[in-house]
Amino acid sequence: MATKRGRGDGYYQSEYSNAKRERVRGGLLRVILRGIDVVMMVASVVAAVGVLSGCLARVVDPRSTAIFTLAGLFYQIFYYLTIGCALWWAIRWRKWFFAMAAVLLVGVANVGLIWRPDMVRSTPEVERTRDDIVMVSYNVANFKNLPTDEDCYEGVCEWLGSQNAGIIALQEAEFTEERGVTDLRDRLPRINYSLFVNAIPEQRESRTGCGYALLSTWPIVRHGIADSDENNVNAIWADLKIGRDTVRVVNVHLQSTGISYEERFETLSAQIVNDTLARTKLLNVAEKMAENYRIRAGEAENVATVVADSPHAVVVCGDFNDTPVSYTYRTMRSRKLDDAFVSCGRGVEYTYRGLYDLFRIDYILPESERFDIKEYGSYDLDYSDHKAISARLLLIEEE
Repeated sequence: MATKRGRGDGYYQSEYSNAKRERVRGGLLRVILRGIDVVMMVASVVAAVGVLSGCLARVVDPRSTAIFTLAGLFYQIFYYLTIGCALWWAIRWRKWFFAMAAVLLVGVANVGLIWRPDMVRSTPEVERTRDDIVMVSYNVANFKNLPTDEDCYEGVCEWLGSQNAGIIALQEAEFTEERGVTDLRDRLPRINYSLFVNAIPEQRESRTGCGYALLSTWPIVRHGIADSDENNVNAIWADLKIGRDTVRVVNVHLQSTGISYEERFETLSAQIVNDTLARTKLLNVAEKMAENYRIRAGEAENVATVVADSPHAVVVCGDFNDTPVSYTYRTMRSRKLDDAFVSCGRGVEYTYRGLYDLFRIDYILPESERFDIKEYGSYDLDYSDHKAISARLLLIEEE
């Protein structure tokens, strides 16, 4: 006997099917979210370890252990990752959020060394006076555009001339008999005095070769070596007579990473994933970097001693080859030196034009008790693998 179906049977069947589909979708969504949670847990641990290790990179001497140095190098990446993880756990309403928030609070002081608030669209007006000291620091990479090896001397001269600077400190400046530091001096307005020191110790009195150039409106009354080893002069100093005061400028180029362009390309490109020698290459790069961190630590301490012993107001500038989240940077600022970018910079700053524009390794550090920092600038020029940086300073007379 056939069963008679009522009008409502189709309706209930449809509702049942819809409810079943919703349960399936809900179950699938929960599985996906749980999978993402697992990934985010791993990311959270990596980010937290990276940020906390980066904090230790500033205080732990790499000569005792270099394990924290890479965390300092990539600190901002770890910090951004921590922010992303914190946002995820806040949305998911999980206790992991509080752990990520605590890590962010611990590491927030270091963020100010890399990023400065940029809340206004226009640059505030700065009172400029005749007493201001405009200073430029620039690693000119032998006056050659490294990707093309094109000579950039004329372009650098033209740009420096446009800055109207009173003090210019150059690193990796290469001069010849036909094109010496005096030629550069004579091309620049306001520049009356010049000094060149070859970076090779045995040739430091030579007027040619690659090394440090210091050009000044004011007389250079004394100069010397702040740090050197058997292979390189790592820093020089020069005393400038500015009015009734004397200012000691320390021009620095610390130990490089020692990583070639080929090694940088291989280790940072996608092809490293398919390279059978990938592990060996990465270990070689890490070992080179660790050794050069150790060397830089000693160089920084030697320069810091020269700065501490100076009887005059001091400005340290140049290429440290290290980021602000590092033992080198902390050591160099040990005599209460201010950082021109931290005082007057805006936004996220980098000075190395490569490796995804992540690294600020060039600095102008005036002595905090003797200088007011009025302006900071950086310039992305096509003449070097570094940006040029500048600062407008006001020397405070001693009481």
